[in-house]
Amino acid sequence: MKYLMILLLPLVVFATEQRLLLGGFTIHERENDRFGLKYNAFNYGIGYEYNFFEKYNELYFGMNAMVLNDSFKNPQLSIGFGHSYRFDTGYVDTSIGLSGFAAIKKIYTADDVDRSGGTYRLSGGVGPNLVFYRNNMSANFIYVPSVKYKELDITGFLFMYFSYKF
Repeated sequence: MKYLMILLLPLVVFATEQRLLLGGFTIHERENDRFGLKYNAFNYGIGYEYNFFEKYNELYFGMNAMVLNDSFKNPQLSIGFGHSYRFDTGYVDTSIGLSGFAAIKKIYTADDVDRSGGTYRLSGGVGPNLVFYRNNMSANFIYVPSVKYKELDITGFLFMYFSYKF
């Protein structure tokens, strides 16, 4: 763990923007999960983000880490990364981009009959993101489309969370 911190420290030191993340809300493409239960729409959690934003109308890189309560009400650790393009729209700045994430979360298979099953494994996704900035606050949106391949069946979702620049 200490070696990981040593590797990540230079990225944090040189970041031009650092933000505290607060988990938000999720809208799922389907109302119920594979067990017939409603998805958790309130994904509370906390995280940290750093960006290398320098000026408007240029591509910049950002990365974050967040611990949150996932759609099945299980703890999840996510690491997100991506590129965005931010422009000044007057009262509110806007950023659009593409983000990916890797997560350690509980994964369910066809053998699981309810939410008490599943095992923690690596998961991930990629999708477009949209961020609205006002002063030190922002509202972040990322859409991850549905994926169905063999036993893998992920319901698409729109995840919205907040951030505060410090």
